[in-house]
Amino acid sequence: MSTEIRMVQYLKLTDDSNTVHRYQNYFINTTSTFASESYSFAPFQVNGSVSSLNGDNSQIQVLFPCTEYAIRLVEQGNGNRKSILELNTRFVYEGGSVSNNGPSERYVGLGASFSTETVELRFNTAADAVASNFPANRLNEENVGILPLDSVLSLR
Repeated sequence: MSTEIRMVQYLKLTDDSNTVHRYQNYFINTTSTFASESYSFAPFQVNGSVSSLNGDNSQIQVLFPCTEYAIRLVEQGNGNRKSILELNTRFVYEGGSVSNNGPSERYVGLGASFSTETVELRFNTAADAVASNFPANRLNEENVGILPLDSVLSLR
């Protein structure tokens, strides 16, 4: 007896100009509705840690085939450095309905790279865990310098 596991990922990308792009990677040649919003089909793959219990900044890569719309995503998002990604992963039941529960993650853009076959968008988690010995100060340029895009802080 074999059990098929069907999963869909809903990718909501807000670029530098506040334009929202919505893609899903399961329902081919059709749009799918999730959270009362329409998502077009785009072939993409998400690599990396999608959930973390230890609080480290998780980095993920979203791979698109090197097509016009994927290149446009990078160009409109200033090299994917000012974009915000909301990624929802859900199970798809045998009849085609989508589960209501599943992981929902938010990321900020780190950059992008191109090859002849793929466009890679890199993202990092927007927030990180703070240890108990971290000083109870508000983070600003005076006490940590320019805020980094990763979890490395330099206390002054």
